[in-house]
Amino acid sequence: MRKLPAGRAGVAPAPLPEESASRPLHSVSGTPSPLPPAPRELTVRALVMGGLIGSVLAVTNVYMGLKTGLWESGCVLSSLLAFGGLSVLARRGAPPSPLETNLAQTTAVSVGAMPASAGLLGAVPALTLLGTQPPGWAVALWGVGLGTLGVLFAFSLRRRLLEEEALPFPTGAAAAELISTLHSTGSAYAARARGLWTSGLVSGVLTWLRDASQLVPPVSLLPAAMRVGGMGPETLSLGMAWNPMLLGIGVLVGLQAGLSILLGSLVAWLGLAPWLVREGVATGATPDALRESLAAWLLWPGVGLMVGAAATSIASQVRALPAVLADLRGLARYGEGWEATASRWVARAVLPVILLTGAMGWFAFHLSPLYFLLALVLAVPLCAVCARATGQTDIAPISPVGQFAQGAFGMLAPPLPSLNASAGAVVSGAASHASGSLWSLQAGRLLGTSASRQLLVQLSGLLLGAAVALPTYHLLVSVHGLDSQALPVPTGRQFKAVAELLTARGLEGLPRSSTLATGVAFALGVVLSAAARGRLARLLPSAAAMGLGFLLPASYAVTLCLGTLLAALVGRLRPSTTQTVQSAGAGAIVGESLVGVFVSALSLMRQG
Repeated sequence: MRKLPAGRAGVAPAPLPEESASRPLHSVSGTPSPLPPAPRELTVRALVMGGLIGSVLAVTNVYMGLKTGLWESGCVLSSLLAFGGLSVLARRGAPPSPLETNLAQTTAVSVGAMPASAGLLGAVPALTLLGTQPPGWAVALWGVGLGTLGVLFAFSLRRRLLEEEALPFPTGAAAAELISTLHSTGSAYAARARGLWTSGLVSGVLTWLRDASQLVPPVSLLPAAMRVGGMGPETLSLGMAWNPMLLGIGVLVGLQAGLSILLGSLVAWLGLAPWLVREGVATGATPDALRESLAAWLLWPGVGLMVGAAATSIASQVRALPAVLADLRGLARYGEGWEATASRWVARAVLPVILLTGAMGWFAFHLSPLYFLLALVLAVPLCAVCARATGQTDIAPISPVGQFAQGAFGMLAPPLPSLNASAGAVVSGAASHASGSLWSLQAGRLLGTSASRQLLVQLSGLLLGAAVALPTYHLLVSVHGLDSQALPVPTGRQFKAVAELLTARGLEGLPRSSTLATGVAFALGVVLSAAARGRLARLLPSAAAMGLGFLLPASYAVTLCLGTLLAALVGRLRPSTTQTVQSAGAGAIVGESLVGVFVSALSLMRQG
């Protein structure tokens, strides 16, 4: 998607209050008359609506992240929901302005990113699997601290990345275009909302029938007679999962990523798995035990692919680091007017936030002040790398930069897996909020929203995000357990694997014959990622997506790819319905997530 310049494609920057005050007054009769009042921007209803939408996003991201390792920023979805919600609230008052809708969307994105900032999708499950269980309140404060650092990083990088280098940040541009269209075209909301609510309702009903009533099986396996390498479909999880969320994810990730995930899963479960059983590398007395043995081996080449892709992405951004560090040093002198005031407050807030986050890291994650500062030193350039990659490709390599930090930390710190995973959490947590904040800042820049007000609502959303995400996480883990068929936690397993590899276990701790496979996968990840930066970008599979296919059950990959293919087919046959289909994909994700969490709560109440 191309960058939308200000004032084009229906996205015109609104005049700032000081600009409006300096303009002359005109009237037809020659008598000066006042200009219309400035558009409403930071309002209570925008904050309330953004908080409600963000709470839904936070629940959805915890549920989706623990199942698939993916999470959604919600920029476009929250724009649509914010317009609809504010329009309902405005029936007895002034209609919402595009700036008001943008601030509600900005708040929602900040709330919804908290599961990733707090490490609930990766580092915290990894620490639990390693035998360390940090208390929930400390994880919440840790997430608030890392989220704050991410927001401050984004604000400090805003001028260079969005204005001077004009990186596209396509998701932010798409949100700005959608907000502008919704406020200028009366019929634009109806089609998108219809797809969202219809798919959300169908998804919720199907999830209830699957989880609460057990009228729908979790997975429809292929016929038992179809065996691969002597293993039946129950061992390889061959079939289709009755997860509308996976179909929705497939709609949103696009054709290349969906096919790459399926390719990785087919290589893992249909190519390597039979060989592992035949050679006696993977063994198990029951189908479940054999599947767990296979998953433990296949994890390593999957991680190799993803880390190789991350290393290539990071290496491509090294030249820009000096300029980024200069921006951070000059943060207190940034901008004019409101932005200069905000910059000074940002600069003053850095030290208290670091102290709070470091205290929680020491108490809950056993990350001493010295090693926390070392992780923070790594976080500064890696957050900048992640932000730049997000602006260029619209893909935020959050987990990969976390694992890259684990690699660097493994060479500098004691060989303790929990310490290594905690250090990776510092980088990935701050990077998650930095990327989401920059998408919102790009939308605000194109619409003319005050960046200082966006900063304010982003910070205000952090506490609410923690209050929603932590209970949701503990609820799902209490009912389903980590590293189970219901919650595969692929990102958590990836964090754990890298920590064990780089610390006490080393290469000797890898499953038999997996060392060579991991090295080959790493090299393949580097080659594919480097080649994808040229003319072959659309033809080559995504190395990171292939690696995810190794970590997911095969039925998950099949279902996700089915959603991708259905969206591509509908888009080719009826191009005018593309936006409606994307809204339907988001609705399927939200519908299953909300009902799935509700059913888990009912199950926990029955157990109690």
